[in-house]
Amino acid sequence: MKSFLDAIKKKYPVQILQREVVSCEEASLAKGIPLTNELKSLVLTTNKGYYVVHIPGDMMVDLRKIKNYLTVNEAFLASKDDLKKLGVQPGTVSPFVEAIWNLPHLISSDLLLLDFVSTNIGELNKFMNFPPSELLENPCIRIGNFCRKEG
Repeated sequence: MKSFLDAIKKKYPVQILQREVVSCEEASLAKGIPLTNELKSLVLTTNKGYYVVHIPGDMMVDLRKIKNYLTVNEAFLASKDDLKKLGVQPGTVSPFVEAIWNLPHLISSDLLLLDFVSTNIGELNKFMNFPPSELLENPCIRIGNFCRKEG
């Protein structure tokens, strides 16, 4: 596990922003990339435990679709306290943070159509670009339609 995350960080160079960013909108602007290529990773709390959902930055998570997919009654965004327990804070949820990598992952099929995605590495001013297929290396993934257009 740790060796995979170390290998990813060696394979794709870590880049540094001039300022810290939290939202996908801030990150895509600071990086000069389309919002769709900014990986939006959100921790969800369900009655089956935590999940991480990955969607394009210009989309919104669709909790109804996730509840139906997982056959759960409850699914909502994790609280700041939940994130803190996992060792992250808003803006630092990343598949390349070990505590996040170890959770079950829900990957939007829309992501796999992109040439690259970009995400932080657990710090608000450091990021990497990589092919979304790297997310498929996680041993506990499910791929589906977990998002909808904003608005």
